[in-house]
Amino acid sequence: MRRSASVIAALVLVAAGASAQTETLHVDMHAHPSRFHRAAVSAIAPDEVARYIEGGMHVAVCNISTDTPFRGGYTERDGTVIPSGQRRAAPGEVWAYTLDRMDRLDETVARDDATFVRNPAEARAAAAAGILGLIPALEGADALEDDLERLHELHDRGLGLIQLVHFRANTLGHIQTWPYSPGGLTEFGRRVVRGANALGIVIDLAHANSDTIRDTLDVSRHPVIFSHTGARALQEGDRYLGDDDIEAIAAADGVIGIWPNGSGLESVADMARHIAHIRDLVGIEHVGIGSDLRGMGAYSRGFGEEANFLAIEGALAEHGFDRRAIDLVMGGNFMRVWEAVTR
Repeated sequence: MRRSASVIAALVLVAAGASAQTETLHVDMHAHPSRFHRAAVSAIAPDEVARYIEGGMHVAVCNISTDTPFRGGYTERDGTVIPSGQRRAAPGEVWAYTLDRMDRLDETVARDDATFVRNPAEARAAAAAGILGLIPALEGADALEDDLERLHELHDRGLGLIQLVHFRANTLGHIQTWPYSPGGLTEFGRRVVRGANALGIVIDLAHANSDTIRDTLDVSRHPVIFSHTGARALQEGDRYLGDDDIEAIAAADGVIGIWPNGSGLESVADMARHIAHIRDLVGIEHVGIGSDLRGMGAYSRGFGEEANFLAIEGALAEHGFDRRAIDLVMGGNFMRVWEAVTR
């Protein structure tokens, strides 16, 4: 895992006392800052990192959508446009795509205003130094291509979270959106879940269908997250979770993230309503936020293109959440899961 010398020095200075700190860190459980996964960029832009810091956020989970070579809709570094639409990825293309996006995260860290963090202690140390912590992540584990050794290779490079599926059923499991397919976690998916548990990688069930959710909960010995969604009890739609799935994830001490999807949750006040629904259903300890930053066409009013995380806090306060509850939603609950996974 690459870190520049000045970042390492800053972390070493504060690491000894960081693990004892009680201040809650704020975590975006799912994001694509600067569209680093799809745009012709070499790194996450400095202004995007600053946007997180100015918004009171300490950690961003940076997702590489590894099924993108099958779906198109991205631009390579040399400006080549791969149009949207179902396509056949060439042998090795998905893996090369994934490694290139990991390189972009490396290049972000090389600037010194962000650093990879592998556990809560490192995240607290980075926050104390005023540095944004990044958790590299896969959105859809298509890049593994039935090779568990790739999970180890990516973990060596800093991978800290794995979302099993995205917009296509793959060799791990099945999705909640069209094209629908029956089934749950595959045998390879079970191996990946066990491997992630062993390596201390957080499992994200976002986009997974109910069968894949239940199968993963049966296999995983650690709590999991569902990083970006809404409550189907308040909003119909394939991307939202029903109460049964919310209850199952919470029963395993997991966390459900509400996201500022402007096509469904029109304002941050709507986000607060969905968060309140989960609080009332399973407890405040089981809800967080995942912005899907630069991964959507429209954002909830108040959050907007400017990624105003403070507006989410304000909406929660207006909805009657106290400071402790707000901090749990904004990151404390994810930190608890992350602590359990990396312990």
